[in-house]
Amino acid sequence: MPLEQDIFAVSLQYASLFLVVLLLTAIVLGFFFMLFQWFKHRNKESTALDFVTLLIRVPKDNETKIEAAEQMFSGLYSLKKSGFFAFAKAEDLFSLEIIALEEDIAFYLSCPRRIRDLAEKQIHGSYPNADIKEVDEVNIFNKNGKVAFTSLTLEKASYFSIKLFKDLPIDGLNSITSALSKMGAGEGAIIQLLLQPEGKKWQNQGKSYVSAQKKRESDPNKASYSHDPKEMEIIGQKTDKPGFRVSLRIVVSGRDEHSAESHLNNIKGAFSQYSSPYNSFKGPFIFFKHLFMIDFLYRYMPLFNKDTFILNTEEL
Repeated sequence: MPLEQDIFAVSLQYASLFLVVLLLTAIVLGFFFMLFQWFKHRNKESTALDFVTLLIRVPKDNETKIEAAEQMFSGLYSLKKSGFFAFAKAEDLFSLEIIALEEDIAFYLSCPRRIRDLAEKQIHGSYPNADIKEVDEVNIFNKNGKVAFTSLTLEKASYFSIKLFKDLPIDGLNSITSALSKMGAGEGAIIQLLLQPEGKKWQNQGKSYVSAQKKRESDPNKASYSHDPKEMEIIGQKTDKPGFRVSLRIVVSGRDEHSAESHLNNIKGAFSQYSSPYNSFKGPFIFFKHLFMIDFLYRYMPLFNKDTFILNTEEL
């Protein structure tokens, strides 16, 4: 018995030592990871403060096909950092915003001043008749009003596609602007689509998923014959095109709490039209509401990319 107790005590000591080393390793790695993130994004506040707001107006009789938007986003994807040390550089981001006030809905692009020329060229390249001018940032908030907000993310992995504009029975933008048009006196709403070019990791994950599904179905011992060939095709089509990481936020200022929540629900509901058999939008629970508003106002990507997702140039 004494020998067995000694062996148990020694084993317990080794196990405790292993756990301590494991914990210290995790702490050290976590410290260096946070240090790296700080270094990578050390200029994000100064960059955010140097954003310019561009009002974009397109003539009502504009006959540019909706496919032109894909061309524009493909051009904006050139912002993607490249080179051996690209992983250590913060990606340039920009924000597409639809802002509604009483009897007024307008489209804006906000971006760092240094990429303004590129952004304008890409917009004019796709929409030659667009009128673009720099304006002051729009304030939707009323000191006597109430604010409601949410973000939207995808139900499933980003390589599963939402419904594309060409598959919608009507222009998807009409449903969104219809919800925004209900703003009353002293009320306002913003749909903020914050975008940054994304690398190929998500595409590789999608291709790996398709490959694993096909490999499983080819094995008679593992095949379930339940996979959807159309799903595999849709994933392939999505991952063949470059993508942007997206943070989609909706903020509403209403005359009272009920009004703000009602407007917010109407706008959220307009995004249900993009639900496909393979993916759809959902509203995640926001734990840190103060941080959400800071990220919204400064146009920051959420910490650790929480509740963000990826859309390719065709989905946008």
